[in-house]
Amino acid sequence: MENTLVSTPKTHIYVPVVALTLYAVASGYLMSLIPLMLPEYGLESSLASWLASAFYAGLLVGALAIEPIVAKFGHRKAYTYCLVAFISTIAAMLLLPSSMGWLAARFIAGISVAGIFVIVESWLLHGDESGRAKRLGLYMGALYGGSSLGQLGIGVLGIQGSVPFIAIGTLLILAVLVVVFGDSEQPPQEHTEAMSLKQIMKLNHAAIIGCVVSA
Repeated sequence: MENTLVSTPKTHIYVPVVALTLYAVASGYLMSLIPLMLPEYGLESSLASWLASAFYAGLLVGALAIEPIVAKFGHRKAYTYCLVAFISTIAAMLLLPSSMGWLAARFIAGISVAGIFVIVESWLLHGDESGRAKRLGLYMGALYGGSSLGQLGIGVLGIQGSVPFIAIGTLLILAVLVVVFGDSEQPPQEHTEAMSLKQIMKLNHAAIIGCVVSA
């Protein structure tokens, strides 16, 4: 009697997590860097609050708009596109040192970052349910650990000249290379439909409140 073993492909989660870590280090450095570099580029310090608002407005737009992109191109390509878009905003800040240029760049950066978050979370939720807690724990550790580490760049590389931007760009390019060439099983492309308000209200109320508060 012949026994047939059916194996389930193992989800390699280290590609999205490593890329997220590199992004988080770069982003943590950039977030601390922007307000400090405004005078060097001849911009008013009061612009810092507007740049933060533009970024979070982009986060909102990106969270609402990323689903069709992931459904069409898949997680790996969508992740790559979001990272490349984020890199382009950094280049734009160097080439367009003006209030409107930086505001537009930070808005687009917010859209791309929202895409990164949604894609990575979706990627890590795919697969064996018993391992989701561990995978999301790695996600949180990579994101917040990388962000805290990146802020140390202020003391190591400083805030002068183009060196900080080159360092940030290099980390993000490495993240792109990890996503493009890393060995990882991505979730299947699926068509999704938006939930109606009636369907949302049938969900667990504690979960709804938690989402609203975290937003």
